[in-house]
Amino acid sequence: MLKQGRRTSVVWSFEEESLTKEYLENIKGTDIDAIRVAFRPENIASALEIVGSLKGLNSEQSFPVIVDIFKNPRAVFRCAESEIELKFEDSFKILKSDKSQRIFLETEDWDSLFVPGATVYCGSEAILNTVSVTNDAVVLEVLQGGTCYDQTELYVPKTQAGPTFEDIPDQAWLVAENPHVDYIVLPSFESAEDIKKVIDRIQQGEYAPWLLLKIGSEKTYENLAELLPYVRGALLSRIELAMHMDPAKIPMLTKEVIQLCKDHTKISLVASDMLGSMRHNATPTRAEVSDIGNAVLDGADAVVLSDVLAKGKYAKRGLELAQKTVMDIESSAANMRLNWQKVQPEIKDEIHAVTFAAYRAAFRNAAKAIVCITKMGNTAIHLSSFDIETPIIAISLSEDVVRRLKLVRGVDGVCIDELPSVDQVLPLINSMLVQDSWLSSGDKYVFVSVTHSSISVAESNLFTIQTVD
Repeated sequence: MLKQGRRTSVVWSFEEESLTKEYLENIKGTDIDAIRVAFRPENIASALEIVGSLKGLNSEQSFPVIVDIFKNPRAVFRCAESEIELKFEDSFKILKSDKSQRIFLETEDWDSLFVPGATVYCGSEAILNTVSVTNDAVVLEVLQGGTCYDQTELYVPKTQAGPTFEDIPDQAWLVAENPHVDYIVLPSFESAEDIKKVIDRIQQGEYAPWLLLKIGSEKTYENLAELLPYVRGALLSRIELAMHMDPAKIPMLTKEVIQLCKDHTKISLVASDMLGSMRHNATPTRAEVSDIGNAVLDGADAVVLSDVLAKGKYAKRGLELAQKTVMDIESSAANMRLNWQKVQPEIKDEIHAVTFAAYRAAFRNAAKAIVCITKMGNTAIHLSSFDIETPIIAISLSEDVVRRLKLVRGVDGVCIDELPSVDQVLPLINSMLVQDSWLSSGDKYVFVSVTHSSISVAESNLFTIQTVD
């Protein structure tokens, strides 16, 4: 049943240690838009078995599954206690081979991990400075206090090179062969050549997983215009970007990236450790709620919750709060005056021209919906790129495409077994809308078809205004 709801999706994130069969059973039936999971390459085969069970979590509808293709932290803090508070100006020494300390490191990259003066990020909270480095020890000073939890990942941007295709181990490509995976998140590649190698490596027909590029470095951001044509969308990792550049630039950069994705008719996801504090607290910080609200106003297709949220006892509460925040923002956004100007995507080709005309027709005629026929999802994504408030109903022959389009802003989908002839397509759609949607008799909708063969042998690029009978 098609229904009006949130335009912006909320993605629930899991790390592999959180994604257990017991946990999945506890969240069965939860209202889930999409799930993102991240595995270490050596565990990918066993983890994908669990991914297969995700499809059974919601009996009413399926949802897209997003998998990070490569998660391999250079170092992990281990704590003798479950958590240790790091206070401003405290300093401590870590020995390379001594695991009996209060805090020690697990890393295979010790020799190149630290250099004097390098900033060290302890997860998303504490920030440290490298005071001194020897072959056997490093002394760190706390610049910004915070809590260090056991198995917190450690980042040293100054000594970290950008990822390349060659960094991804062979076993990671099992993700691309799994029928339950809808999206693959690529690491923050800085070169289009690396993405081309990925495309060649996973090429397996038109319904292969869709690619999302993580934006986690300044170089990836600077090269984004030449990288976007090779992927379906981008996942903006605000926390990683803030480690590589001035954090004060991130809010406006977020708006620029979302706009650039719309210009290229690409999907945009925003992640910034959203609701990470709810791992231990029943309520989030005001800044975390603002991050969600701003992403919605900026036009993101989805917001991605922190993967540490699932490790705490308030995970369900956090998901529900994020969804409520989105609904509250969207319900009042129409009456808000934005403090920046949104720009409509440039009309570059035929599909842009037809979808833009359909969007304008829907607006001027107060249409209650735009209905499009789409084989691979392109028409629906183009319509969504105009950031219209009119709901978009996408009709496709592919269940995979319908499921993946749930991540696209304002799009809901329905799968049909076969497309009717040109003289039967509109009666079929009318009947479907009456039975399976919120539309009522007398409501106007715009029908769009931008394809070479969706409803006739000849090309059929058109839109028309219809009234539900």
